[in-house]
Amino acid sequence: MKTNIKQRKVKIIAEVHPQFMGSMNELERMIIQCKANGADYVKVQLYNSKKLFNNSDREFLEITKNEFFKISEYSQKIGIKLFASIFDEEKIKWCEDAGVDIYKIASRTIVDDIKLCEKIIDLKKKVIISLGMYDFEKKPLPFRNDNIIYLYCVSKYPTQLTEIDMPDFENSFFSGFSDHTIGIGACLYAISRGAEYIEKHYSNNSSMNVSTQQAHTCSMNEKELNLLRNLADSLTVLKNKSNE
Repeated sequence: MKTNIKQRKVKIIAEVHPQFMGSMNELERMIIQCKANGADYVKVQLYNSKKLFNNSDREFLEITKNEFFKISEYSQKIGIKLFASIFDEEKIKWCEDAGVDIYKIASRTIVDDIKLCEKIIDLKKKVIISLGMYDFEKKPLPFRNDNIIYLYCVSKYPTQLTEIDMPDFENSFFSGFSDHTIGIGACLYAISRGAEYIEKHYSNNSSMNVSTQQAHTCSMNEKELNLLRNLADSLTVLKNKSNE
């Protein structure tokens, strides 16, 4: 089912990192695939491997400042919004210089670097936060600012369906679901329960599962993204009809 982009209620975020395997050509190819198959946003990760992981295993997956500017311009050109999970203050400057109007805070950052979180939130731009590693059932929400969107998440690659305790999004502080399961069934269930944001990894080779790129296994491919887009729009129409 095709709908006007401006009428879409469910926003789909396609996470292409680390599945681009360090190739800028592959990254651009994935971005245009995400655009063509209905994603509203595409997301990357900006980090220094040694600082974040205490090793150099993921250096080949780092995106430089010039590369980030290049893919930002490319995304603007084809009409899809690009934003990033950032893991140090230097990357805030990159995003501001590139004109990014959305930020992502990973759940590990909420646990490990509150000061960085505060600097991002204080920009007063839309901030999407996953709470996969944060014990929200025992602790108060880390922030309650109006510019924050919280995503329910289980931080495991892959997540088993039985490990999910999906919230009622219409009656909770969560606005969306960051999915690490195999397939798109959990995403559709989240949408049926009121999720307005769906974040899921995207890959052209979900059979890969090396230690530095485990997200391949739980990634959607081109066909699954297209199906998710169409079914999300259909579910929105059905929910609106049932509420009339």
